[in-house]
Amino acid sequence: MRKDKLTKIVAVLTVITGLITVIRLGFNFLLPMYLSYKLNKDVNNASSIGIIGGADGPTAIFIASQPSFNLAIGIFSLLTIAGIIYLFIVKRSMK
Repeated sequence: MRKDKLTKIVAVLTVITGLITVIRLGFNFLLPMYLSYKLNKDVNNASSIGIIGGADGPTAIFIASQPSFNLAIGIFSLLTIAGIIYLFIVKRSMK
């Protein structure tokens, strides 16, 4: 009974991490590629000014920079793969 409950929890978490991975991949890689194709502009070279005169140099750089979510994509994809492997092993051991 307890193992069945654990399997359900792992299955739900695997689906959630899989969805987060797919959504993150879409926003980080596919959307910029689509926009650069559609708008005929290079999205990676685009820049903007966060606050004009509202902050000193390092703070303005920190505000205007974009965080990298590549590490989060890697972590969520590894969690998804680990969940799939666990579910596969549990399903095989029940047979």
